[in-house]
Amino acid sequence: NILVGKDSNGKIGLRILDCGLVIEMGPDQHVNLTRVLGALTRRDGRLAGQLMVDGASKCQASPLDVETFVNGIQQICIDDQDNNFLEKVGDYIADICFLACKHKVKLEASFINAALSVEIIEGIASALYPDMSVQSMALPMVVKAEMMHRLPSFKFNS
Repeated sequence: NILVGKDSNGKIGLRILDCGLVIEMGPDQHVNLTRVLGALTRRDGRLAGQLMVDGASKCQASPLDVETFVNGIQQICIDDQDNNFLEKVGDYIADICFLACKHKVKLEASFINAALSVEIIEGIASALYPDMSVQSMALPMVVKAEMMHRLPSFKFNS
């Protein structure tokens, strides 16, 4: 949790990298997170949104709120059509949380912690390696997790 680096003057400095996010994911939470990420990488926002709703322990949202939330997640995927979702996942975290709050959809704590952790790591990685392709490293991990959990494969939406 310590980053050693040089500033613009060549002086070595230490940075503490600990945002206090700690959560243990059980097998069910890991499977659900894998399903959500798989759906998002395939730009199936409706499935991803429904999985987020289904994965929460208690949902106080009305059926209309759930449908509007799911449509909002689908719209994020549509708006990302020309990009690589995994390259900008940090940008979408705030949108997903906004939709969840607006429509009273409770997101699973493990999903939020994982998402915030990814956003932090994404920021650090892009600062250290601006030309790095997150998608080329993350997509195989998502596919591997899907295979590990023997999840059904889905076709990419165009």
